[in-house]
Amino acid sequence: MELTEFVAALDRLTADDIRLVAKSLENETFSDEVDWWRATIAIDRAIRHARVARHAARAAARAAQIVQERAEQGGVMLPDDDVTRVARAAAEIARGLSVGPATQPIVVLLMEPWAAVVPIV
Repeated sequence: MELTEFVAALDRLTADDIRLVAKSLENETFSDEVDWWRATIAIDRAIRHARVARHAARAAARAAQIVQERAEQGGVMLPDDDVTRVARAAAEIARGLSVGPATQPIVVLLMEPWAAVVPIV
């Protein structure tokens, strides 16, 4: 999946989709959390190596913003813990996608909780 595809998928989210992803993220086990931290570290390294820090930061901010906008459009009053959790997860995925193909295997791992609402390609 490319960044533009992910952003487009985020823009189609409903409030129910956001709740579903939040529940999936909440149900992660300790080993899932360790994998998430490892993935985050690997993405950080890849961003530095590829020298795309600004691009990654913009992508992350845009992804989080879209999740918040979609939640508000769905009637969710912000701040909301589920929306925050999903926005942060979306931001991390966007950071990974901003690097390009080098981080694709890592991003696939981070997208597992999204499988019900965003097709993992």
